[in-house]
Amino acid sequence: MIPRHMAKPGSPFLRGGNLRDSLGTTLNGLLQQLPPEELQRIKRAVRDAGLARGVVYEDDAGNPQPTPILLRPRVLGGNQRNYLHHACRVMEGAWLKLHRLWQDDSEVRRLLPMSPREVRWLAELGAHAGPDGVEKRAEVLFGRWDATSDFGSKDWLKSTQFFEYNPIGAGGTYLAPTVDSIVLDHVVPALRRNAPTLLLESNDDPRRVMLEVFADHARSLRLRRFHVALCQYKGLAGGVEEFPANVEYFRAQGVACWHVDPRELRVKDGELLYTEKGADHPIDVVYRDHEIADLAQQEEAGVDMSGIKHALATGRCVSSLAGEFDHKSAFEVFTDGRFAGHFTSEERRTFKAHVPWTRTVADGRTSDPKGAPIDFLPWLIAQREALLLKPNRSYGGSGILIGRECSERAWQLAVERGAKDPGTWVAQAYRPVAEKDFPVIDEEGNVGLAEYFNVLGLYASEQRLGVLGRASRRRVVNVAQKGGLVSVLRLL
Repeated sequence: MIPRHMAKPGSPFLRGGNLRDSLGTTLNGLLQQLPPEELQRIKRAVRDAGLARGVVYEDDAGNPQPTPILLRPRVLGGNQRNYLHHACRVMEGAWLKLHRLWQDDSEVRRLLPMSPREVRWLAELGAHAGPDGVEKRAEVLFGRWDATSDFGSKDWLKSTQFFEYNPIGAGGTYLAPTVDSIVLDHVVPALRRNAPTLLLESNDDPRRVMLEVFADHARSLRLRRFHVALCQYKGLAGGVEEFPANVEYFRAQGVACWHVDPRELRVKDGELLYTEKGADHPIDVVYRDHEIADLAQQEEAGVDMSGIKHALATGRCVSSLAGEFDHKSAFEVFTDGRFAGHFTSEERRTFKAHVPWTRTVADGRTSDPKGAPIDFLPWLIAQREALLLKPNRSYGGSGILIGRECSERAWQLAVERGAKDPGTWVAQAYRPVAEKDFPVIDEEGNVGLAEYFNVLGLYASEQRLGVLGRASRRRVVNVAQKGGLVSVLRLL
C-alpha cells in the first residue's frame, strides 16, 4: 500500500467520448478527502452488503466469506462503451462460424480438438431435421468475453485486448449488477458531495442482455410462447448460486422461468417438459451451463439426457452447438492468415487490433506474429518473455504461465509437455493487463493506494452491453482464485 497526499478533486467529464483525464485518479482523490471514520463506515457497509446479497466465496473450511469489492468504481465513457459493444458483436459473429468451419475443414478440426463422445454428439445433434424436413441449425451464443482495456489512457483502443471467450455457463451475470448496486448505494453518494456533477449509472444488467438474446432467439424460431429454463445441476457447492437468483430476476420481468437440472427435462409428444411439485411446465428456451462432454458422460453412466438432447437438437438451447468451441485455439483460427478468407474485412480488422496472436503448441512450422515462417518449438522457447502458455480448454485462470515471470527451465518444460500432447496447450502473445491504483483502507480508516491488475467480462446482445469488473494483485485475474470485484459504471 502506497500512501498518497490528498488529491485535489478534478472536474470529470467527457471530451470526444473519451475520458478527459484519468478519472480514476480523480475518484481516488475524492475518496481520500473523506474523514477516516466515514471511510471505515463505507468499507463496512460494502462488505456487509456483499455478504447479505451473496457476493461470497467459500474459504478452505467451506465457510462463506465476502468476496472483496473494491471501493472505487472504474468508469466508461459513452464512446468507449459503444466501441466495446461493437467489437464484442463482431467477435461473436466470427465465433458463430467455427462450428461450420470445424465440420468442413480438417485443419480446423485439428486446431479445435474434440473427444470421441463430443464428436458423436455433435454429429447426432447437428444432423437433426425438423417436422418439415428442413435441417435445424439455429446457432446462438450467450457468453462472456474476457478482455482488458485501459479506459483512462490515450491509447485505450490499443490497450483493448480479448483474451478468451466463455460461450457456455458464463458466470458473473448476478455478480456484476449486484456489485454495481452496492457501490452506487454506498460509495457514489459520498463521492458526489465534493463532485456533484459526477453522475454515474450502471451499464446494462447482464441478465437483461441474456433476456434479449433469449427473446431474439425465440422470435427467430417463431415460438408462440416464451417459457425459459435456466439449466444447471442443483445442489452445487461453493460460491455464488447465480441461477436461483436469476430465476427470481426473470420472473420479476414477467417471464415464466425455472431453475432446472438437466436430468429433470423430459420430452412428451415432441414437447419439452419440466415437472415441479406434480405440475408439468412446458419449456421453450433452455439456457445451459453444461458442455456436451459432461452431458454425454452422464448419459453413458445411465442418466436420461433425452430432454436436454432434444433441446440441443431442435435449436432451443442457448448457447447452441456453436458454444462447444470454447477452445483458446479459436484465436489461432482468427490470427492465422490461412483462414482469413473465411472472415469479413471488419472481422479481420478486429482480430488485428484486439486479438493476441495465438498458436497451438505442437512440433512443426507456423508463422510468427509478423507473418514470417518459423520452426515453432525452438522459436517458442527463444521468445519466452514475449509469450504466455495456457491450457486450451480450461477456465478460471488455472494453469496460465507467463513467460516473463517464470524461469527458462520452467518454460522449456512446459513447452515440452505441451508438444507431447498436441492440442492441449496454446501459446499466446503477451498483452499487458490494465494496472490501476485503488484505495485501500486500514483498520484506523487511513487510506493509501495499491496497484491492481484489472480485467473485464463483457456480455453483449444486439443492443446491450453488460460489464463485470475483476481485479487482483496478480497478473492472472480471476474471482475463482479469490480476486476482487470492481464496479464498472458509465458516466452520464
